[in-house]
Amino acid sequence: HQVPVLGVCRGAQLINVAEGGSLWQDLATLRDGSKVHRSQELYDGLSHDVSVVEGTELFELFGDDTHHVNSVHHQGLKAVPDHLRVIATSPDGVAEAIERASKHGVALLAEKVETHEERVEAEQAGFEFFQGYYFCRPEMLKNRAPSPTKTNYLRLLREVGQQEVEFERVEAIIRQELAFSVRLLRYLNSAGFGWRYQVDTLNHALRLLGVKQLRKWVSAVATVGLAEGKPEELVTTALFRARLAELLADPVGLNQADLQLFFGGLLSVMDAVMDQPLEKVVDSMGVSPELAAGLLRREPPFGPVLDLVVAQERGDFAQMESLASRLGAPAERVQEAYRAASNWASALATAA
Repeated sequence: HQVPVLGVCRGAQLINVAEGGSLWQDLATLRDGSKVHRSQELYDGLSHDVSVVEGTELFELFGDDTHHVNSVHHQGLKAVPDHLRVIATSPDGVAEAIERASKHGVALLAEKVETHEERVEAEQAGFEFFQGYYFCRPEMLKNRAPSPTKTNYLRLLREVGQQEVEFERVEAIIRQELAFSVRLLRYLNSAGFGWRYQVDTLNHALRLLGVKQLRKWVSAVATVGLAEGKPEELVTTALFRARLAELLADPVGLNQADLQLFFGGLLSVMDAVMDQPLEKVVDSMGVSPELAAGLLRREPPFGPVLDLVVAQERGDFAQMESLASRLGAPAERVQEAYRAASNWASALATAA
């Protein structure tokens, strides 16, 4: 019936057990590191600090994160069920307060969330999960310059997107960004890459990768770096689109353009990554006129392939069948590519 219930001390313990949690039956003898929470001599004269989690209703009520309370209990909360959360602890880590993780008693899902504004409204209304493509849309924020690290990632994307890649320039930029090198090595050693040997150093990686693979992996890692602070789903979407577009190159008769399609898949969500219009992003990358036309106006030869990628991603079966037929791609090969791209993107997202 959604009636509020307040449990104080033993009341909170009873609520925790009733909701599926458990108790330490005696803190002093069963929980390592516990301080004294009950004293026969001092009784309610015993006290200690309690730290309250910022952003909770308890924090808002008291307006501070540390309070001094008396302590007269030898039992304590042990396991707390997932739908409850600990919002205050004593200095030795014993849970001193809990609340329901959702005000509604259940986790609420908002469907068809297509814009960032709708996502904010749903969150304010108490929804915790969101279904929709809002994360693939840019948030247009004026005068927000990228950080030095992200500026280097953009430079890398531009370099590897050129017709002629200057290896020395790419290597010089990579060496300025330790985090990039670490992430690149982690990817190359992941299940998504399938490398037979352990790659231990940047020099080792650059020697093993040919120019084509270098362009592919540097662009993927740069995109992941640029998307830091964005929803994980955006990273997975970028990787999925890139790999699926690459795998569709052969079935649609563009096997010599697989790298351009990979790059196109990444760039197709770059407006959401950079919070800028896609036209501006594509123009700054200096991509080929054909790829730019495919990204911005969905013109052949690349535009219909990118449309097929998005249709696959969104489960639009009618559009998938129509585009695959138009492109001359056998349906079974399209489905094989979809499964392979999904597994690849998931493996890399995990490695990130």
